[in-house]
Amino acid sequence: MKTLVCLLSLVSLAFLAGCESLESRVRDRFSEVPPKTQTFDGDTRAVYFAVQAAFKRLDFNLTRSSIGDLRVEAASRINTSRAFADSRQLVAQVTVAAVGPAQSEVSLRLTEQVEAQGLGGSNERPLREHGFYETYFAVLQQMLAEQKAAPADAKR
Repeated sequence: MKTLVCLLSLVSLAFLAGCESLESRVRDRFSEVPPKTQTFDGDTRAVYFAVQAAFKRLDFNLTRSSIGDLRVEAASRINTSRAFADSRQLVAQVTVAAVGPAQSEVSLRLTEQVEAQGLGGSNERPLREHGFYETYFAVLQQMLAEQKAAPADAKR
């Protein structure tokens, strides 16, 4: 009987020891995800058009675009899984802001939308870490380089 009580006490203690890490995971899950930002050379208008071109190169569909607010929203194609009976899509929201002479800051927020046929229904989850952030910023840098090279080629 003593061993059973000791064993239950140890299990309870081990369970309660994990509560601190559980609290931080729950807090991280429901806290607002800050956008990933990167600074690029170029005025806001040039960067704004490069933002759109980068999404098109990555096969995203532009869903909203406002040159007045310097905001762009784009969505990936819908990936359907028969095995999991769900559909997934990435939605990206970009804001461009001037940070200096001929420099612009691009803020990118990425959200995963999941539509499930089962009990889960539909949900939306902001993504803190995803490979798309690095990929997008690299393609955006490439688009800006191509924009700068295009006027030089046109003068020849």
